[in-house]
Amino acid sequence: MPEKKVRFDDYVLDFGRFQLTRHGQLVRLEGLPLQLLMFLIEQKGRLVTREEISSELWGKDVFVDVEQGINTAVRKVRLALEDDSDQPQYLQTVVGRGYRFIAPTSTDEDVSSAGAATGQPSVVSFEELGRAIMTAAGIDPETPKKTSKVPDEP
Repeated sequence: MPEKKVRFDDYVLDFGRFQLTRHGQLVRLEGLPLQLLMFLIEQKGRLVTREEISSELWGKDVFVDVEQGINTAVRKVRLALEDDSDQPQYLQTVVGRGYRFIAPTSTDEDVSSAGAATGQPSVVSFEELGRAIMTAAGIDPETPKKTSKVPDEP
């Protein structure tokens, strides 16, 4: 399974590597704030309540100050993204309710399909390339090769 990568503005959030980069440079973000960012991006555009965040990050039976933990994690995400809570580009606060990730995103799959739609080059595997060549040559790539026997010449 390919690793999931989500792009927004100059950032790439790599879920498989558990890291955030900007212009290819690693952005320092601790584990819990990074988990929060991943969760909000997965719920992109949807209001995520503080209760959902608490359940996702800490589970049910945790004895920590969850409210303060959420506030701290959100603050660290905003610092890492250089986001302003008064004019947010990434994390929108819905006072008394929760948060929403609002930036446009794309994944590697989106980039490949957009490239096909716009005529931009996209990366294909050797197997896909081979199938395309065989199809263009009028050969069914799904049919096994048949060897024909040529009669011996007298």
